[in-house]
Amino acid sequence: MLDYLRQRQMLLILDNCEHVLPAATMFAGRFLADISPSKLLATSREPLGTATEHVVRLGSLPAPGAGQAPTTEQAVEFPAVQLFVRRAAEWSDYEFVDDDYAAIASICRSLDGLPLAIELAAAQIRTFSPRELLDALDQNLSFRAPRAEGASPRHETLMATIDWSFRLLPFKEARLFALLSVFSDAFEAEDAIFVAGAAGLDLVDVVTGLGSLVAKSLLSAQSSGRGLRYRLLDSTRRYATDRRRADPACEQALNHHAQRILALFEQSEDEWSWREPADWTQRYLWRIGDLRAALSWAFGEDGDALLGIRLTVAGITLWSETAILSEAQARLASALALAKTIECDDLLRAKLACALGWSLFYARKLSNENELAWLDAIAFARRAKDNDYQQRALVGFAFYLLQIGHIPRATVYLEEATGLADRDRNLTSTSEADRALAWAQAFAGELNTSRAVLDRLAATHSLAEGRSRNDANEVYRFITVRFNLPFVAWMQGQPDTAARLARDAVDAADRSGQWVSQSNALGLAALPIALETGNLDALESYAERLRGNLERERISRWVPVERYFSACLRDLRGDPRAVDDIRAAIDELIECRFLMRIGSYLAVLARALLRQGRIQEAQRTIAEALDYQERQGERWCRSELVRVDASVLFHTGEPVRAEKRLQQALTEARSIGAKTFELRIAADLAAHWMAAGRRPKAARLLAPIHGDFAEGFETQDLIAASRLLAELQANP
Repeated sequence: MLDYLRQRQMLLILDNCEHVLPAATMFAGRFLADISPSKLLATSREPLGTATEHVVRLGSLPAPGAGQAPTTEQAVEFPAVQLFVRRAAEWSDYEFVDDDYAAIASICRSLDGLPLAIELAAAQIRTFSPRELLDALDQNLSFRAPRAEGASPRHETLMATIDWSFRLLPFKEARLFALLSVFSDAFEAEDAIFVAGAAGLDLVDVVTGLGSLVAKSLLSAQSSGRGLRYRLLDSTRRYATDRRRADPACEQALNHHAQRILALFEQSEDEWSWREPADWTQRYLWRIGDLRAALSWAFGEDGDALLGIRLTVAGITLWSETAILSEAQARLASALALAKTIECDDLLRAKLACALGWSLFYARKLSNENELAWLDAIAFARRAKDNDYQQRALVGFAFYLLQIGHIPRATVYLEEATGLADRDRNLTSTSEADRALAWAQAFAGELNTSRAVLDRLAATHSLAEGRSRNDANEVYRFITVRFNLPFVAWMQGQPDTAARLARDAVDAADRSGQWVSQSNALGLAALPIALETGNLDALESYAERLRGNLERERISRWVPVERYFSACLRDLRGDPRAVDDIRAAIDELIECRFLMRIGSYLAVLARALLRQGRIQEAQRTIAEALDYQERQGERWCRSELVRVDASVLFHTGEPVRAEKRLQQALTEARSIGAKTFELRIAADLAAHWMAAGRRPKAARLLAPIHGDFAEGFETQDLIAASRLLAELQANP
């Protein structure tokens, strides 16, 4: 929480802290000691007790003092009287008259000016006159239970008022009131009807009871898009909870509540595919409090573990859609561990394991826990004989393997996933399997094979204009294929095309509000292309956008990536300290096991070290880069790493070895069709030959390679090659 707030300026509200006072005080102390610009507002019946706490005590509503005899017009100027009269008029045809003044003033004073207590009393005006109401309150408030430690007289008055109101309820209304305490927040009539069945109440009992409880201020009602939503205030809910626990007829209420929430969230899964995303979120996000409450009961001592597992599975879509990743992680891990120990459907286990794998994917460190989750998912899906979840699990595991640099192993799993698609073209993850395999092929240096698949996928998915789920999925696929395609296009000698594709992905994610996808597009495509093509303005702009996304949704794995590219920008603009920051960012990536492309990151660092004359460090760095490249099977960048190794050899005074390394690099770049690397290597070799007096040979090497380019003439590689070629041709 503190990490999240540190980079944001927000107002954080902790409500009703008296129930968790030690924890709230501890959090407030750490919050105030932190450097966050955010502010903390806490409500509590007693101060938190922190050193810098500023306490504002909220008083009661002012009421006329004893012995005051104002006119009717003057009396309603007192907020307590004003509230009572207004609520009494709303619940009945009551009109305030002078004769009622003394009784109403006494009522307000006896209730300590507490708004809720006054509203509860006013709701009884249909049954009692103000004088009768005062007499009834005197009888009920005169006897009070011994005060609980720390309870204020005002709280005691409120509880006594609620208790008095409760005892005036008819039997069925009282039972309904108690049953409604199972809801943690708002609920609808259909929810109440289902839960009330636990105690034998029927539809008529519930519908009439809800209306009556609203009229008596024991329940609030608010219009929503589809009807009314009801809600118990916090104090009345706590009182109702005590009544429910004391009523044997209500012992199945929590089970019925969990069953109702399960039905709602299973319905949400079905509706996810066809409802507009905003509409879907609006319909189900407000239910998350009840989902949490149902899960707490189901996994508790008197709960139902299997029901809890089903609830967890049903909640996956909501957690995923709203990116509530830390909560999802904890609940999924617990549910999966339990599912392994009890009788449970293998498909449920597969769904839990898949969701856990994806939630861990965005953790700061890609741990072995992630691998175990995916292997569990694959095994459970195979046992369930469910091809769809087999494919999902295989693709998810392959993405994890790609992130940690296990390219050959990822390819094996992806080939199995695409093989499933050959047998069943209706599988939901086929497009993702194709894209991931093309990505793995690109890393392995199979650029032409990869490009053909990525071009096909790019042509398949367009920017849909509608707002349906299908339209949103189409936009998502439009964006995701452009995570990989720009890099392949750039290596194949199309830097302008690559920059446009990356920009399209970033802009499409911006328009659709897909911030996680935009962060992926920035980190995987836009930032690397801007850096490699030397477009520092674009590099700065994209780095700022990624920082903004991380402030909005802190996806831990992109934090060191943003630091890396920002440090590269500072280095290229002349900051001598930036090189050490590049190294620090790379070290963090390695520590987090985010090893994809780590060899190319190290090559950039080695080039920066060379520019500063730190030759030995550059030598160690490029050796480290080559080691990672070899171990991870990332052939795509081998020619570039060998080129940088040759540059180090030139700096150490070994031109013969350096020239040989450049010849090796050139052969490697040509063998995989990496035209951009071929151009860089040819330019380095031509510059070396020109310095050695072999200008014709240099021109013969560079001219045809340069001539193969039809775009990108404003990029740093083409500008440098063009200048060198012009010099060679001017002085043959």
